Amino acid sequence: MNQHIMYLLPLLFSLSGAVLCIIPVRYLERTVSVLVSFLSLAAAVYLLFQPNYTDNFFYVDGLSKLLMLTIALVYFSTVLYSMAYFKRKKNFLFQYRLYYFLMNIFVAAMFFSVVVDNLGLIWVGIEATTVSSALLVATENDQVSIESAWRYVIIVSVGLAISLISMTFIYGSAGTLSMHELIIHHPENRVFLIGTLLGLVGFGTKAGIFPMHTWLPDVHGKAPSPVSAIFSGVLLPVALYAMYRMIQINPSVTVRLFSMILGILTIISAALLMAVQRNYKRMFAYSSMENMGMILVGFSLGGYGLLGAGIIIVSHGLAKSGIFFLTGNILTAYHTTDMKGVNGLLSRMPRTAFTLFLASMAVTGAPPFGIFAGEFFIFSALIASYGWGIALFLLIFVAIAFISVNFKVGKMIFTSHDEPYNGHSRIETWIPVVNLTLSFLSLLCIPFFEMLLKNLL
Repeated sequence: MNQHIMYLLPLLFSLSGAVLCIIPVRYLERTVSVLVSFLSLAAAVYLLFQPNYTDNFFYVDGLSKLLMLTIALVYFSTVLYSMAYFKRKKNFLFQYRLYYFLMNIFVAAMFFSVVVDNLGLIWVGIEATTVSSALLVATENDQVSIESAWRYVIIVSVGLAISLISMTFIYGSAGTLSMHELIIHHPENRVFLIGTLLGLVGFGTKAGIFPMHTWLPDVHGKAPSPVSAIFSGVLLPVALYAMYRMIQINPSVTVRLFSMILGILTIISAALLMAVQRNYKRMFAYSSMENMGMILVGFSLGGYGLLGAGIIIVSHGLAKSGIFFLTGNILTAYHTTDMKGVNGLLSRMPRTAFTLFLASMAVTGAPPFGIFAGEFFIFSALIASYGWGIALFLLIFVAIAFISVNFKVGKMIFTSHDEPYNGHSRIETWIPVVNLTLSFLSLLCIPFFEMLLKNLL
């Protein structure tokens, strides 16, 4: 197969799904979306075993392949869950064709962002995710979701404007936006340094990095659960991917230290905000923010820190998407996102409760899940580079996040008793189980992840 077409397969499948969703045939949009999401997943798995590829348009390395796999896994599970979730939603303003069209466009933009060589095109891809994802947030057409979508667009657009300015600085100093050229030959002047630092700030806004994170809890708290799942599982890591490319083209001490400080501040702020949170969807949004901070610290350290970041990307994408699917089940049964209104989850929804308990342990870094292994590698690299002091300081806030999430989830699950709730389909209860299982199995793939990323370590 022609290499150019091969690396575009996931993008082409999701894009063709979006086009077919326009056709006004009943149930066509759902059938097509399931088919193209499965084909995208099959293509992403196939590409894992293909060689890295670089030319004037493509830049596909091990990190690109890991992102494509994570996007495809969360994409497929989100499409399947959406079919059951929206079937029970009694909203006459909701349009299936529009939802699945936007979902496929959104995913196509993410696939595009992780395979192109040009930094300007990466910016275009991430900007395209902003437009499509904002409309996804507002698909339920109620006042709260539309207000959240507007807030998201305004804040993220400011960040992307900053990253666009960074492109002009980089191009002005280097004369190119090609990543493979910048990695080999990059100027060592102040203009180029300012460009990469602005790029970190701009793309960090989209990734929910402190202090540009304010849109994140609002959108996750108000968006439909499948949208929250794909936002948290893959949109944030795709923005982090762009941040890593900034570090890669200018691996100076200043850039690495700046990105590490941003990552540490993100972990600290997320941990403290989780401790006082009463809305379970917002709490898990801050948990995603903490995970993104840890990934950014890994990116800034490089070496085995980068390997740890790659492990967290895959494991977090699967486990956190599963958690947001579960919050959709809980919201349907309890009709509230306030933790005080959710009691007796174990007796009322035992499968959801058991899966939520394990998933919350997984995303907060409990062994033996993949995020624990990823954090172990990152802390090992942090100790090797900066000593025990910073590592122990950061570990305190990781522990605060762990205790905050699991204590509050435990109260939702184990307090009081309630009548069983049987209103969910098998798809809604089993997809989170499958995602969590795959998140656990990612631990067994660490040697393969290391092989994929060996050229970057």
